[in-house]
Amino acid sequence: MNYSKKWQLLLQDIRFREKTPAISTDGRNPFENDYGRLISSAPIRRLQDKTQVFPLEQSDYIRTRLTHSLEVSYIASSIGQSIENILIKKNEIKPEYKGYLSSLLRVSGLVHDLGNPPFGHFGEEAVKKFFKEYFKSQNYIDYEKLVQNENKLDAPILNIAEKADFENFDGNVQTLRILSKLYYFGDEYGYNLTYSTLASCIKYPSNSLKGNLGKNKHIRKKKFGYFVTEKKIFKTLNKHLKLKNKRSPIVYLMESADDIAYSAADIEDGVKLKIIDIYDVRKIFNENLSKNKKIVIAELDELIQKHENGDFDETIVIQKFRIFTQRLMISNIIETFQTKYELIMSGNLEAEIIDVSDAADIRAAYKHLQYIVFDDKNIVKKEIAGWEAIYGLLKILVKASQSANFKKDGNTYESRIYKLISSSHRFVYEKVEKYENLEYKKLQMITDFVSGMTDTYAITLYQELKGIKL
Repeated sequence: MNYSKKWQLLLQDIRFREKTPAISTDGRNPFENDYGRLISSAPIRRLQDKTQVFPLEQSDYIRTRLTHSLEVSYIASSIGQSIENILIKKNEIKPEYKGYLSSLLRVSGLVHDLGNPPFGHFGEEAVKKFFKEYFKSQNYIDYEKLVQNENKLDAPILNIAEKADFENFDGNVQTLRILSKLYYFGDEYGYNLTYSTLASCIKYPSNSLKGNLGKNKHIRKKKFGYFVTEKKIFKTLNKHLKLKNKRSPIVYLMESADDIAYSAADIEDGVKLKIIDIYDVRKIFNENLSKNKKIVIAELDELIQKHENGDFDETIVIQKFRIFTQRLMISNIIETFQTKYELIMSGNLEAEIIDVSDAADIRAAYKHLQYIVFDDKNIVKKEIAGWEAIYGLLKILVKASQSANFKKDGNTYESRIYKLISSSHRFVYEKVEKYENLEYKKLQMITDFVSGMTDTYAITLYQELKGIKL
C-alpha cells in the first residue's frame, strides 16, 4: 500500500494559528522552524537540572534530561535521514520534502521528555500518590457522591475523568500541555508548533479513563496521552492527520531513538560512576544475548583485552561499546521499519520497533543492567528525598488553595503561597486557560508549577518552606 498521501499530510506546515511570515532568506523547513522556537525557551533549559537516572549528580560527564534529549534528537534525526532516502526512492515521500522527516524527528526527540517532573518517574509517582490520598481525604467531596445540597455546592469537586488526570499524572501527557498551552508567548497557542510535532509527543492517544490499561494488547492504551484541558487539541490533531485514535508513525520512530539512547547511555554512566564495571556488562550480555551474541561478545572481549593490556581505561571501553551497540540497534530499527511499514503507518504495530527487531536482545541485555544501576543506594536515597520534596510541596500548595484567601492580595499565609507560584503559570490560570471547572484549573496550575521545577529548585523550595533551609 502506498502512503504518499499520508506522508504529505504528516509533513505539512499546518498550525493552530497562522505563523508570522518568515524573512525571504529563511531556508528552514517547518520542523526546523519548530526547533528554533523551542531551543531557546525556558522549559528546554530547565531540563539541564532534571534527573535522567542519577538525581542531583554533581559530575559533569553524567547525563541530565537535557543531554539525554539532545542525544535522542540526534539519533532520531539520523534514523529519519536514512528512512527518508528509502521512502523518496519508493515515491512514498516527494523529493521536495527532503529533510522534513529528519527535522520532524529531530524536534520530536528534543521535546519527548519536556513534561517530566523533577526526579523523573519517581517524581511522577509522588504526584500520583499525593492526589490519590488527597481525593480520599475529608477535605474533598467526590462528584459522583455529591448530594444536591446548597451548603455543599461550593465544595471542591471534580468528575471522574478530571480526578483520573491527577491520579495518573504522567510526564508524557504534561509535554503536550507545555507545548500547546503553558509557554505563553502572546496568545493561547503556546509555541504554535506544527500539528505533526504536537502529535509526535502523544505516545498513548487515549484519555486518562480509556488509557492506563498497562500491558494491554493495544499499545496506545498502555498509559494515556492528554488531559481533559487538551482534549480539543487532541481531537483536532487526530482528525486532521487522520490518525484514527492511533499513534502517529513519528511516535514509533521517536520511541525507537529514545530506547537506543537511554538503554546504552544509562549503563555508560553507571560504569563511569563505578556502580557496575565492564565485567558486569560482559556477564549480563553473555547471559541475555541470543541472535547477536557472537558479534557483540567478540567486540566486547576485544575491548576488554585492550583495557587489560593498558590501552584503554574502563570509561573508554564502555563508550566504544555503547557506540558499537547503538549502531547495531539503529541499523535494525531502519530494517524493521521497512518490514513492519504498513503496521507502523496504520498505527497497528502493537509493540515498540526495537522489541520486534533483530536487536531486541541487545535492548533486553541493557535493561537487565539497568535494574542493577537503578537499585544503587545513592540513587535510591536521592529519589526518596526528591519524592518527599514533591509530595510536600503539593501538600503545602493544595492545602493553601482550599482557602478563600488563596488568590487574593494581602498578607495572609494563603495569598503569599499563591504569589510563590510562577507568574507565567498564574497568568495561564487566570487569563488563558478557558476550562470551566475552576477547581480542576487550580489543581492543574499547582501541578504545572511543581512538575515544571528543576530537581534543585524543588528540594530548595521545600526546605525553605519547611524552615529547614533559610
